[in-house]
Amino acid sequence: MTNTANVSTPELAGVEEILDLLVRISRDRVRELTCRSDFPEPAAELAQGDIWLRDDVETWINDHSDALADMLRQTR
Repeated sequence: MTNTANVSTPELAGVEEILDLLVRISRDRVRELTCRSDFPEPAAELAQGDIWLRDDVETWINDHSDALADMLRQTR
């Protein structure tokens, strides 16, 4: 048996988790963002949908915070 006590599992994020990170953005808008060429590559593609490393998504959100704020202002 393999000892996994010291192995950490990265946090993952699907569309629902990204919705939680990006308050006030619709599911359709999240799907648009995840299709952008500068959005992180999915960590895995499942039948249920793509999943990303949460750290990658959070970094992307931080790097694009001004553009995301502008997008929110335009959709009001």
